[in-house]
Amino acid sequence: MFKNIARIALMVLVLFGASQVVTAATYNQPLYNTGTTNDLAKDAANKRNGGQVYYVDGNRINNDGNGASWDTAYQLLSTAMAASHASIAANRQWAARNTIYVRGDEITEDFTKLAQKTDIIGVGANDAYAKAGITGSWIIPDTTNYMGCRFYNIMFTDAGATAIFDLDTQSGIGFYNCMFDSGTLTTIAIQMEESNFMRIVGCEFSRVSSSYGFSASAIKIVSDTDSVYDILIKDNIISSAGIGIDIDETEVYNTFIIGNVIRAVGMGIDDESDDVHVINNRWMTDIDTTTSTAGYDFNIQLSAGNIQMGVTGLGDTVPFAKIAE
Repeated sequence: MFKNIARIALMVLVLFGASQVVTAATYNQPLYNTGTTNDLAKDAANKRNGGQVYYVDGNRINNDGNGASWDTAYQLLSTAMAASHASIAANRQWAARNTIYVRGDEITEDFTKLAQKTDIIGVGANDAYAKAGITGSWIIPDTTNYMGCRFYNIMFTDAGATAIFDLDTQSGIGFYNCMFDSGTLTTIAIQMEESNFMRIVGCEFSRVSSSYGFSASAIKIVSDTDSVYDILIKDNIISSAGIGIDIDETEVYNTFIIGNVIRAVGMGIDDESDDVHVINNRWMTDIDTTTSTAGYDFNIQLSAGNIQMGVTGLGDTVPFAKIAE
């Protein structure tokens, strides 16, 4: 009897072990498969996020790769995002997070789709910039919510007389350590409407020129039917020929603007909702701020530690510092 039990146990071990064998050519292992590949970066990302990993190299001569490694990378970011988006909905991947590594001097595409639950990470260099470069517009309609799509270390630019990003009814979109480079005609860097849980952290909004870009505003929240919740705009460097941060939506809740440095021709921050928390920001404006409130519009009862400098050289603390009684 004991011999039979031992034989059964051995068979189970053999069968279980065989199910875990992965060849060296196998890529994109999800977390629940304990096998490994010969790509250490891919394995590390899989174990961290439980998802797939894809590669994009904008300098490839065609888009014939399978995205599995740098040697076989996709040429187009749109191809990688489509693959990542499809994988999230398949094979128990809904709770996973995929990763796309992208490098390129100036990948040129116009985008109408993102990828759910995907981190898009720029690597390498775009001339003097230690970021991947992407030229084109991102007009993302409300037909699909690409929730949880995040961008890291990417330089965005577009030559059109529109916003670089126009996000309609999206959630959890994030931009971290990115750069938004305004063209001559670019009106806005990031425009969003009815989009919640957005994160814009540690980014730069500027123009490689002696004049300022973003003729309307660098960041804009458009007024629409539904309220907006949980936006964080933090630690950014912003320059704009218009308004720095412009919020037209009148119902914006649990939203924070913290620690930004803003150079704007118009107002530094203009919040029509009067519900946004404005904390520790610094802005310089071409407005005559002899009347302090000419340079900003937000609820000072939800603000703390801000400093404004107007064109006349008059600086203000916002809210006003109270002299000790």
